Amino acid sequence: MTALTAAPARAARATRPSCRRPVTASAQPTQRRTLLLTTGLTVLLGAGPALASPLNVGDVAPEFALPSTTGGVLSLESLKQAGKWTVAYFYNQDFSPGCSLEAARFQNALPAFAAVNAQVVGISMDTLEKHTEAAAKPASDCASKSLTFPLLSDGTGAVSKAYDAFLDLNFLGKYSDRQTFLVDPKGVVRAKWSERDGSMASVKSPAHTEQVLAAIKAAQEAV
Repeated sequence: MTALTAAPARAARATRPSCRRPVTASAQPTQRRTLLLTTGLTVLLGAGPALASPLNVGDVAPEFALPSTTGGVLSLESLKQAGKWTVAYFYNQDFSPGCSLEAARFQNALPAFAAVNAQVVGISMDTLEKHTEAAAKPASDCASKSLTFPLLSDGTGAVSKAYDAFLDLNFLGKYSDRQTFLVDPKGVVRAKWSERDGSMASVKSPAHTEQVLAAIKAAQEAV
């Protein structure tokens, strides 16, 4: 399967909204959260923006090769060749409160993922420059250090689309949908979780990372 590659890093969209709370009262953060929830519900009900064909457990994971904060390009193929279990989590955008907490939870759980031979990678449509800025500082108050796992820049959204993790919110912009995929060393999707369908445990606590770790251990025991 041909790998999906990213276009050269582009400038951040001027129209992309920020999830950081403004100094003055504004309805924009609430409006964005409402539209994200509404979009998820309409997609589930068959209305609203169309997404790619669902990627199901047992399917071969789409290949990707994307610019990484750890330098160069990181591909799924390279992780498979290294015999790694890949935890690819898609998130909306850098610096938003929920995404920062999610990153912090994965960072804190890295020793546990290393113990089961798993590599965590975060993917969003932010530029590599923005990823690098986000990775260089503590993800949130619950993480005492910067991110050491790779953040990948899906600048064109092609990888997000291939994984059915793409949202187009019209005038609010385009985002990666919050989903996590567990891919085994052979490239097969062994588990997936989506915030939209309620299968994903809370990313604001360790619940989701514990959920992913349990799935890895169960899958490895079944081999």
